[in-house]
Amino acid sequence: MSRVWVGALLPCVFCLVIGLVVFSYQGSWSEPKLSSPPHATSAVVSGGLESRFPAQGTLDVIRSRGELRVGMQAGYMPFQIPASDGRPIGLEVDAASLVAQALGVRLRIIRQENRELIPSLLRGKTDVIMSALSITPERNAQVVFTRPVLDTGRVFAVHRDHAESLQQFRDLNRTGLLVVSGLAGCGKFKTKESLPLAACRELPDSRSALDEVIQGRADAYVDEEFAVRMACAKHPDILVGRFEPFTYEPIAWGIRPGDVHWLNWLNNFIDSMQYDGTLEALRKKWRNISPEEMGMSIALLKGGR
Repeated sequence: MSRVWVGALLPCVFCLVIGLVVFSYQGSWSEPKLSSPPHATSAVVSGGLESRFPAQGTLDVIRSRGELRVGMQAGYMPFQIPASDGRPIGLEVDAASLVAQALGVRLRIIRQENRELIPSLLRGKTDVIMSALSITPERNAQVVFTRPVLDTGRVFAVHRDHAESLQQFRDLNRTGLLVVSGLAGCGKFKTKESLPLAACRELPDSRSALDEVIQGRADAYVDEEFAVRMACAKHPDILVGRFEPFTYEPIAWGIRPGDVHWLNWLNNFIDSMQYDGTLEALRKKWRNISPEEMGMSIALLKGGR
């Protein structure tokens, strides 16, 4: 009989011991606490560096203030230049007006020197650069570019006396020819490397280089497409332009890195202008317009770029 009682009590004793053990540790148990939701400004840490993203993107800021602030270089034909009455006109001015209109805000053009465009954008003084900014690796390391709004490059003009024999860029590669450009007229393009047989000279500025061809002391003038177009428009009796670019330098709009929504909006806007013919109409208008049609003062035109 005692064995029966012992056998019956053992399971009870075992359960009692387990219960005491569980109870003794209950005070040390706690449920994990959920972290509070992030605030309006969140931080992302990568590689030991912390970067903060504002609650509002550029698009929201523009709409809140009711104003689009566009950085533009002053006096770069035919993208942005003051007309005779002082108003800014040009391809980029027209495009900026269309962007502001689509956003339902007023347009403010902030005129700057070329060297100020990117720093001003990065400091938040402007919302976008629309200033004939060509895409380069150095610039792209600082800003994000939209899809190109214009494909351009380096072209050349020749003295009318040589128009028959100098039709394409490769025709300039011959002994006895002098090819000139301004100090910055060829950008990173190395004229001498491409034209080893010709004599090549870089002069202090585009105007000096152009004068060499006009005076008959040089045979060809190399520069940016629109600089050559304007030169030919001013001197149609002397210069003949060859407007097939021999370099590829797409022009786009620049914005601050990290703003995907603003970039997406601008790219879609460029696509819509491309689709409905607006962009092509702007290109044709300002590519073929004469200095007189632009309403510029004679003094400004004689000054060159």
